[in-house]
Amino acid sequence: MTELAALCADAGLSIPPGVRDVQVTAVVHDSRDTRPGALFVAVGGLRQDGHRHAAAAVTAGAVAVVAEHAPDPPTPPHVPVIIVNNSRVALSALAAAFHGHPSRSLTVAGVTGTDGKTTTSTMLWAAWRAAGLHTGLISTVDFRDGDTVTANTTRQTTMEAVETQRRLAELRASGCTHVVVETSSHALEMHRVDDVDYRVAVYTRITSEHLDVHGDRAGYLAAKARLLGMVSARPDGVAVLDRDDEFAYPRLLTIPVATRLTYSAAGASDADLIAQSIRTGPNGVSFTARTPWGDAALRLHLAGRFNAANALAGLAAACSTGASLDAAVRGVTALERVDGRMERVDAGQPFSVVIDYAHTAEALEKVLSELRAATAGRLWVVFGSAGERDVEKRPAMGAVAARLADVAVVTDEDPREEDRLAICEQIAVGAVAAGAVRGDTLHVIPDRAEAVAFATSRAAPGDTVLFAGKGHESSIESAGRSLPWNERTAVIAALRARAGT
Repeated sequence: MTELAALCADAGLSIPPGVRDVQVTAVVHDSRDTRPGALFVAVGGLRQDGHRHAAAAVTAGAVAVVAEHAPDPPTPPHVPVIIVNNSRVALSALAAAFHGHPSRSLTVAGVTGTDGKTTTSTMLWAAWRAAGLHTGLISTVDFRDGDTVTANTTRQTTMEAVETQRRLAELRASGCTHVVVETSSHALEMHRVDDVDYRVAVYTRITSEHLDVHGDRAGYLAAKARLLGMVSARPDGVAVLDRDDEFAYPRLLTIPVATRLTYSAAGASDADLIAQSIRTGPNGVSFTARTPWGDAALRLHLAGRFNAANALAGLAAACSTGASLDAAVRGVTALERVDGRMERVDAGQPFSVVIDYAHTAEALEKVLSELRAATAGRLWVVFGSAGERDVEKRPAMGAVAARLADVAVVTDEDPREEDRLAICEQIAVGAVAAGAVRGDTLHVIPDRAEAVAFATSRAAPGDTVLFAGKGHESSIESAGRSLPWNERTAVIAALRARAGT
């Protein structure tokens, strides 16, 4: 609880003259979360405008409103309305101030990119933990406080500013000194993390995603670059960059930072960390890491050559912020799995099954290429594309599936308010153009449970079946409803049905 005037001053906001001081018990941006004493911040959105819900928030107990313009319907005259240029910027500042700026007393690493964010974030958490540091993690998959793990069911990689600052405050209170925050382009673009005091910016490969929000690839990269811009303001800031990323690396290189470390899984001789002698297999990846702190042999439990790059990024961030190389390697190599990331499922079936979150054309190509090399029989892929998201990637994903898999099964991912069959058909157009044949190498089965059963019932010994797009997620968003879904549970049920057990 804090006084309104003090809170606003701490957040850099000016309150109207003559406003009586009141005690603020919470900062909220959703009128449904309002309780007596709350400060309500009216945030505009694509579907909902908080300015239209300010009066409801006051009815629920809000003592003041922050808004970009006078709310409509109007709030009662006795409730102060603080006008700001950008409500999202104000929300971030207010949330941080209300919780006592928790990130200022933490070493915070932000991990961003298109693919590999969650795995790299979890690897960094594991490296810091092995070094004896009390470490927290906020990721797409879960929240971690030391070894306490809670599933992230929000469907958000990086939550709104209020939730992010609250979790950082909880981690500080529990004794954490180091925290990894998986940081999305949405969060950077929408000012959710403006007041997170990042010390480290870690970049995984940047390709193309969320163009519905960012407009084009340049806009997408500009959003990602904000993280490095925040870190560059610190005298002890650290940037970890992918030397092999021909698109993003040259642009990120122009942003000054106190310490810059680069990594390469392709063996670029001018990188600071290099993966050498990479060996891949169905059960993991082995390689030698050449680093500024010495060389180390790593054997990862996580499959996929690309995880060598993720591991290098995690090592760079950990060793530049307090971990020894030996400890960091021990932590990364002890990591058994990351939910929904190249996750193998074994229910005794005579073929391989892999679950992965790959939901872009580039990610799908990477995963299928890895599995293609390790598959003696046919390679199957079951996947879809999200509704109300990038339409352009749908045929591109179909083309990748047709080119690299022997059989593609197109199904639901999260159709949301779009027609599920229309999305599948847009994917199928790309697959057919790339040579897929309907009823033979291409099947369109919108219901995901049916698609899972279809692929598992027809796979033969030596085949590999990849279930892509859902990964760790616990629901399918369809027609205004959130339908419970667990990919691993559905796959195991289908495998048992095939075996008659």
